Amino acid sequence: MTIDQLETLEMIVEKGSFKAAAEHLYKTQPSLSVAIKKLEEEFDLQLFNREEYRPKLTAEGLVFYNWAKQTLSSFRELRTVGQELGTKKVEPYLTIVLDPLARFEAIEGVFQETILSQHPTEVTFRSEIMNGGVDSLISGEADFAIAPFSATSDEIESVPFDRIQMVPVIAKSLAKNLPTLTAKALKKVPQVVVLQNGDKSALLKKDSRGVLSDSKKCFVTDHSLKHKMIINGFGWGRLPLNEVDKDIKKDLLVIIDDEQIKAFTLDLHVMRLRTKPLGPVAKAVWNQLLKNATVKKAKRSK
Repeated sequence: MTIDQLETLEMIVEKGSFKAAAEHLYKTQPSLSVAIKKLEEEFDLQLFNREEYRPKLTAEGLVFYNWAKQTLSSFRELRTVGQELGTKKVEPYLTIVLDPLARFEAIEGVFQETILSQHPTEVTFRSEIMNGGVDSLISGEADFAIAPFSATSDEIESVPFDRIQMVPVIAKSLAKNLPTLTAKALKKVPQVVVLQNGDKSALLKKDSRGVLSDSKKCFVTDHSLKHKMIINGFGWGRLPLNEVDKDIKKDLLVIIDDEQIKAFTLDLHVMRLRTKPLGPVAKAVWNQLLKNATVKKAKRSK
C-alpha cells in the first residue's frame, strides 16, 4: 500500500469518476485502474462496485476509504511539519486576501512583520468578496485570508476573527420620495448588490442571504462603489454599521426597519491551508493574525 494509491482512491471518490480523477491528478485512467486493482489485491477486498455506471464504494470500500482519509490527513500534516522544520528560507512573497468588509485592524502588526522588517519578503494584499478568500487559499493563490468561512475541507484551518453587523440603509434624499420604508415600497428601488466574478446566478436564488429575489437590482463590482451608490441615492443595500455609523449620525443615511429586510451579522474568519508549509515570515504573520483575532474576541466579550 502506498500514499499514491490512497490519494488515487481519495480523488476517484471525490471527483465521482476515474476520468475526472485522472484529469485532476494529471495521470491516465489506466494507471488509476492499476493502482486501485493492486490495492484490492493486496488486501483481497473489493473497493468499488463494478456493476454501477459510476464508481461506487462497496460497504467494505467505504470503511477502507474513511481510514484512508485519516491516514492521508496525518501524512500531509507530517509532511508539512517536516518541510517547515527542514527549511529556514525566507519567503520571497506572501499574498493575503482581505474581504472588503474586514476592518483595517485586521492587518495590525502585519506591516511590522513584513513590510517594515529586514526580511525581503514582498506582500500583496488583495480584496475578494464572499467565497473569494477560501477559493484563493484552495487554489494556492493566497497564503492567508480574512473572509467568511464557507469551506467544508479539512485542509482549511479557520479561526473566528471578527463579527460585522450589516444594516440595511438608504439615502435620506431617496427615502423622502417613498411612502414607507417597507419591502413592498423598496421593490421599486434598486437593491445595490456586489457581484463575485461577475456571476449573478448565485445572488438571484431565493435563499441568497440578504438579497430580495423579486426586487430591482443594481449590480456593482466592489464594495466601495456600493457604498457610494447608496449614499448618493442610486438604491438601497446593507453596509457595515461601523462603516456607515457616521453617515447615519450626519443624517445622510437612514436605517431600514422592516420584517423582510433585516440586519444580520457576518462572521469573518482568518484562514490558511493546513498543508501549505509556513516559512519564518509566514509564521510570524499567521501568529500576528491569530493575536489580532484574540484581541477582537476579548473586545467583544467586554
